Amino acid sequence: MASRKVRELHEKLVGIGAEFDGWLADAETGKPLRKHRTQIQRLTDQLRGMVDDIEDRIDHVSLDDDEVMATCRQLQREMLEVHRLWDYFRSKLSLRYVKWFSGYLATADEFAWACYGPAQKAAAAGGDALPRGGPLVFLSGDFSPFTYARETTFDVPDVPDTLDSETFEEVLASLPIPVIGVPWYQVAHLPDAVLIAHEVGHDVVHDFGLSDTISTHAEAVLGTVAPHVKFAWTNWLSEVWADLYGTAAAGPAFVAAMRDLLVTNPREIIGDAHSPINFDRHPPAFLRIRVVTRALENAGFGEEAGSYRDAWSQTFPANGGGDVAEVAEAIVDALLSGTFREFGGQRLSQVLSFSESQQQSALDVKREALSDLAPQSTDITSLVAGARLAFDANPELYGKVTDQRLGAQRRIVERAVAAMGDKTRARTEEIEISTETDRKAGQALFRRLISGDTAE
Repeated sequence: MASRKVRELHEKLVGIGAEFDGWLADAETGKPLRKHRTQIQRLTDQLRGMVDDIEDRIDHVSLDDDEVMATCRQLQREMLEVHRLWDYFRSKLSLRYVKWFSGYLATADEFAWACYGPAQKAAAAGGDALPRGGPLVFLSGDFSPFTYARETTFDVPDVPDTLDSETFEEVLASLPIPVIGVPWYQVAHLPDAVLIAHEVGHDVVHDFGLSDTISTHAEAVLGTVAPHVKFAWTNWLSEVWADLYGTAAAGPAFVAAMRDLLVTNPREIIGDAHSPINFDRHPPAFLRIRVVTRALENAGFGEEAGSYRDAWSQTFPANGGGDVAEVAEAIVDALLSGTFREFGGQRLSQVLSFSESQQQSALDVKREALSDLAPQSTDITSLVAGARLAFDANPELYGKVTDQRLGAQRRIVERAVAAMGDKTRARTEEIEISTETDRKAGQALFRRLISGDTAE
């Protein structure tokens, strides 16, 4: 009985490795998951480290029949923990095989990388030697895009008879890939995809340790204001930065999407303008509009900034905010003019910027898509931004699909997917990390999991 149990344990463990091999095979050149090669490689390497640890323990207990039978159930539960950890990502990667989701997710992933890659490159130039994997986009039930950055709590089910759930979540969050959830209904509405840039901004802060530098730049303004003003803006600083990052990534299209995201009951928006200090982590809507339009002006899109600001004021006529609102533009200017040692002494605009030529390309995408023509651009940011501009220009025509008309979104998504090419991203753009390093990291994480100790 004991020897049979040992063989059973080994076969179940071998099955995990065989599955990992299958996913990696589908991440090679020309395969469906080719743009996720590094993400899958790093995740499975760390999980293989966990498998190695279980295998060593099986080999150890197999020397004693009584110990085999005493620990076999525990070892199987630990195998299931590896599957549970992997399933958090497996379930998201699996959607890439579903035709209805695959085009949108491929476009969203490529756009997320376009927003993240420049920061990774700048950080490497600034001396950051630790490789980072770009974010993975998935579909969620949240109202707006939301990122689960590395080492932040994931939302996972509490499964009976498994290891400690709180510890499990912390180990899951320590795995090397951040994930960005977008609402399910965005599959049918690409114009909102530009908002992913905001979530990438949060990931960049976490991955490259920008928080202290951001606070230092803001202190140049907040060091001289009333305590309640400083408290409010300090509380909002993370979201302000992410809004600035999104504007830098996608320009006018991001501001347009943010404007529509913020729309709610006019009484609520106007009320917040007269009493903006609710100390929520997001600034009130009218202040966020001031933040992103100021950033747009700094990026050279003054006409578009004025248009968005005027349209907002006409819809939600409110003047208020008092001394809290008075420093909005100054804080934006301080954050955008400050340099980041983490990026080799560069300003945000030197790391990431949406150029005038990209805006012209986005306008071309808008025109072509609304005319039911295949867009000519191969720039993913221009394509996603063009979808936003096309919807704003003619919402009814954007969504119109007939037997004779493919529709704007389909035209843009097909062009984005075609522009991706057949190569894996890792071999041309991302920085590699050794398999051995990840396997050792995985072993360390798993030992924390089974011991219930998440302390470093």
